[in-house]
Formats: sequence, C-alpha cells, structure tokens
Amino acid sequence: MVSLLGIVLVVGATLCFSVFDLLRKKLTGRLSDTFLVMVLALGAVPLYGVWLAAQPPASVSAAYLWPGLASVACNLGANYGFLRSVRLSGLSAVIPLLSLTPVFTALLAIPLLGELPGFRDWLGIAMVVGGALALQLGERGPGVKRPWALGAGAWWMILVAFLWASALPLDKLAIEASNAAFHGLVMHLGVGLSVAVLAFRGLRQAPASVRHVRDRPRARTWAPLLTAVVLGAAAQGLQLLALQHAWVGFVETVKRGIGSSLALVLGRVFFAEPLTLRKVLTVAVIAAGVAVMLW
Repeated sequence: MVSLLGIVLVVGATLCFSVFDLLRKKLTGRLSDTFLVMVLALGAVPLYGVWLAAQPPASVSAAYLWPGLASVACNLGANYGFLRSVRLSGLSAVIPLLSLTPVFTALLAIPLLGELPGFRDWLGIAMVVGGALALQLGERGPGVKRPWALGAGAWWMILVAFLWASALPLDKLAIEASNAAFHGLVMHLGVGLSVAVLAFRGLRQAPASVRHVRDRPRARTWAPLLTAVVLGAAAQGLQLLALQHAWVGFVETVKRGIGSSLALVLGRVFFAEPLTLRKVLTVAVIAAGVAVMLW
C-alpha cells in the first residue's frame, strides 16, 4: 500500500518534470546538447549540496558504489537521448513514450528489489503504456514516412525510457545505501563532470556553445535556463524521496501517466501542436490507468 506522502511526492515530481521538459525543449533551439546537459547537471550540484548539509551526515556504505555509478551512466545516456528526441519530434508525440518506463521499471524491480506488482498494478501499467503507444503511433512528423510508424525521435525516446527505467531501481538501491540528498548530489555531479570531459575532448564545440548563449538577451536564455536548473533539481529530489515511500513501478506509472496528459496540454499551448480526438481519448485511457493504481 502506497502512503499519502508517497502519492504527494510523486505528483509534485511529475509537475516539476513536466515544466522542466517544456523548458528543455525550448532551450534545445538555443544551446547545444552538450552544453545544456552539463549546465543542468552541474547547476543542480550547489542545491543538493545545501540539502545534504542541512541534514545529519549521510551514512554511506560500500553497497552504494555499483548502483550509484550505474545510475549516473543511465542518466547520462538518457539526458542526451531526450534532447535528441525532442529536436526531432513534437513534445506531445514523444513524451508519452516515456510511459513505457513503468513496464521496464516493474520488470527490472523484480530481480533487483524483489518488488512484484499485483494484478491491479499490472492492469494500470498496461492501460498507461497502451494509451501512450496509441498516442504516438500514426503521428505524422519529422522522421515518419508512413502512418502507424515510429519516427527517429520516437526511437530515441524509447531508448530514453529504457535508460530511465533502469536508473530508478538503481536509485532506490543507492538511496538505501546512503540517502536521497547524497545520491542526488553524486548523480548530478557525475553526469555534469562526464559531459564536461566529453566537451573538453571536443574543445571547439564547447566555446561555441557559450558564445551562442552570450549572443542572446539574458531574459531569453539565462532566465529559462536557471529556472530549468531549479525545477530539474526539485523534480529529481522529489522523485528520490518518493522512492522511499512507494514501490518503483508505482512511481514511474503515476509520473508518466500524469506527465503524458500534461505534455498534450503544454505542447498545444506553447508549440501549437495539434490537439486531435485520438490524442484526447488515449490520454483518457492513460488517466484511467493511473486511477486504477491509485484506487
């Protein structure tokens, strides 16, 4: 049984992630993927540092090492894949594919955490994933040559879904061997430094990204970028806390179900993406799936 606190934390994380995704899509047209991932990750490090310092010292065991490092690797790949996907496809077309993560997460959690979903949980997961796929299939856009085919942006987002699904059980194991603030700090620092090393190896690209930012008015680039840093840190922090009060499949299913519905609205409002009857009906199925799990 999931506690009320667990539900509140998941919903809070979902709202933050939804606006965070919107800002990341807007920023992909202004910044390179390398620079954006690096700033979003390293920018959150001071926030997690304050959180870590504001509580008793973390008791970190040796069991933290492998899930902590594996989570960094998964998040690094997922961040790159996400930015590549939203460059190629509409927000409302690819974000719902992240609803595939509950299946991946629930399956991975069985051997890693011993968390076995019940019949109602699998029913809710199936409804969310089925609705997400129906929302994507048949979508016309860049990279889609025929109806009911997946474009390049969709395939990138499916890879992202698998990587983030893999990261969640690893995050829970890492938190059990430390605490949420410590793992959040390590995760963002690990991703940020890894990207910085990659940027250093291609030194010509990194300064070009910085100059590209300076060519923009501060209000058009730095304001949304700093907002994205704060929202991204808050979203990840709330999710890490939610893992302490709910099983990982529940966290992913509720987050992706609500997130898919919000992506439809945000894509329409901010990017003029078409709102069709098919999209509305499939989002209703997704919402029903979430309700089944919450009931």
